[in-house]
Amino acid sequence: MSLSEKKLFLLDMDGTIYLDDTLFDGTVDFLRHVKEKGGRYIFLTNNSSRGTDAYVAKMARLGIQASADDFVSSADATIMYLKKKYRDDTVFYVCGTESLKDQLRKAGLTIAESASGYVSVVLLGYDTELTYEKLENCCRLLNRGCDYVATHPDLVCPVSYGYAPDCGSVIQMLKTATGREPVVIGKPQPEMADYAMQKVGVSKEETALMGDRLYTDILCGVNAGIDTIFVLSGEGTMEDIDKYGIKPAYIFNGIRQVLDEIIKEENREA
Repeated sequence: MSLSEKKLFLLDMDGTIYLDDTLFDGTVDFLRHVKEKGGRYIFLTNNSSRGTDAYVAKMARLGIQASADDFVSSADATIMYLKKKYRDDTVFYVCGTESLKDQLRKAGLTIAESASGYVSVVLLGYDTELTYEKLENCCRLLNRGCDYVATHPDLVCPVSYGYAPDCGSVIQMLKTATGREPVVIGKPQPEMADYAMQKVGVSKEETALMGDRLYTDILCGVNAGIDTIFVLSGEGTMEDIDKYGIKPAYIFNGIRQVLDEIIKEENREA
């Protein structure tokens, strides 16, 4: 099935449709075109530092109308995993933002504010409020034998000045200190893509995932069995294809070029 025939596009955000508060050329036109053709898009994000309401507000600032129903995050996938795996009385220590903690509390999970003896699970997210005390608490609990879960494995987060450390970098730091590695949720695991397809009611053949990271975005699509679109507007480079051994179905410089290709296909089919 060609790109012009896809009914659902799963879109990474940072590095794919915008960078910080700068919207990439072609993003608005791409989203409008998908809707005009009767398609649907859902934003997938591994960024667990903020809630869906913050993303809706950011989209509005960037001139994109969106609702909470247009997003699936690694926090959503992590909450589903934790509620399925652990008892209702489980206590979690969260190395993450207050926003992530609020999402967990609203889902009915119990969050500890210290490395108390009641904690049985350490949850690591993208923590833009990270302190050394949090790292020490993680080490205490991991050395004690607590279970260990991370919302996603991204090493860096694209920003206007280059890159900033993301959750994956802290995973590596804690592995150096404790020898422990977490169960990782979010992309590249397929659950976020699977959930989005079920939500919209489309098949794998009718879906494509677009992202700028091979080892998270594109691998998520591969693991979910859907077509993938690798854009070179963020972290990923052509050299990464050989480095990671992950082959995207399509490669474009950015979202504008993806839209141009879709329009060309539509014109050929007309």
